[in-house]
Amino acid sequence: MKRLQSLLGPILAAAGLALASGCATVDFVTGQEVQNMYSIDEEIQLGREFYVETVKELKKEKAPIDQDPVRVKLVRELTDHIVAVADATNLDYKATFVGDPDFVNAYALPGGNILIFEGLWNPEEGLVETVDELAAVVAHEIAHVNCRHSTEAMTREMLPNLLLAGAAIWAEIEEEEDAQLILAGAMIAYEGFIVTKYSRADELEADRVGMLYMAKAGYDPAAAPRVWERLAGASDSQLEKVLSIFSTHPRDFKRAKELRKHLPEAQALYAAAPVQRDGSKKLADLPPLQNKKSPAQKSKTKKSVS
Repeated sequence: MKRLQSLLGPILAAAGLALASGCATVDFVTGQEVQNMYSIDEEIQLGREFYVETVKELKKEKAPIDQDPVRVKLVRELTDHIVAVADATNLDYKATFVGDPDFVNAYALPGGNILIFEGLWNPEEGLVETVDELAAVVAHEIAHVNCRHSTEAMTREMLPNLLLAGAAIWAEIEEEEDAQLILAGAMIAYEGFIVTKYSRADELEADRVGMLYMAKAGYDPAAAPRVWERLAGASDSQLEKVLSIFSTHPRDFKRAKELRKHLPEAQALYAAAPVQRDGSKKLADLPPLQNKKSPAQKSKTKKSVS
């Protein structure tokens, strides 16, 4: 027991220090007090570092970055319009277009960097069909940035990870095999039920906030639930349904249902918007993609919106 105390003491002290450093701050969106160990400046710097590494990896894959003028202009205009009505307008926002039609994805980095992939409107397996629907995805990512979901999640996970890691070290040193198994199970349970619970809640919040942002910016908010309703029609095996509890993203039908609840509020904002934009344009009608990846560079289509 003394040995356990001597091992866990420094870990508990570090955990306490982590909590203390995770100072309270006010959420941009809700106005409520939240714990976040990162300052805004630190979050922006973190996002810049992630962005540099991400671009480096994309270039290794020969992915065209910001090389199609029409699509670059489109995603940047969408981003500018939505940022103008967001809660945090002074962050380091930047929209990057990746001309990879086989990767159905868009994601936001801390501080404001947003990457949007051509595969989002892939005619066969894409997620969006119109400018309004693309605006829904972009607004969702901008909502993640405004809600500071990335660094809040990193703050939440620090203490449990430190405690579990310390206990695991003790179990290994003491050769407590039963304890090792229990701790391994605890780690799986924590990652599966606690961490993903927060992530699913964050996704639903970003859906709702993003729909309100796009409405204020003059894009038809009805496009937001339509995106997820389209995906909800896809069939899943029973196994996938059971394992969906471990997913960091809510089931598509749940996202659509939740968005429908908030649609009247969003439609009122849309009606009151200074500009109502024509977002009905089909993305399939855009000119052919320039600097498209060669067939040798194509990979299996992947879908995700973070």
